[in-house]
Amino acid sequence: MHNYFIALLAGLLAIVIIMVITMFIGKTVYDKLNALFVINTNIVMLILVVGLIDNRMDMHIDIALSYAILGFVTTVILAKFIGGRR
Repeated sequence: MHNYFIALLAGLLAIVIIMVITMFIGKTVYDKLNALFVINTNIVMLILVVGLIDNRMDMHIDIALSYAILGFVTTVILAKFIGGRR
């Protein structure tokens, strides 16, 4: 089971690296923001998988929730900024 979590961790890291490349190659602002939001979601999952590997899930859930809330607030602020004033 431990090897499964290591493989999952490696897969999530690969997705984050692909999204970083996509963020720099993206042609429009929306492509770049979408890649950034996918990175946010994957980092939350990475934190949870590290918690499963460490057997300290309680601490890592708190950290992941805090990071997810910050990511959500950032999403709302950037959407308002990009959308303009109406």
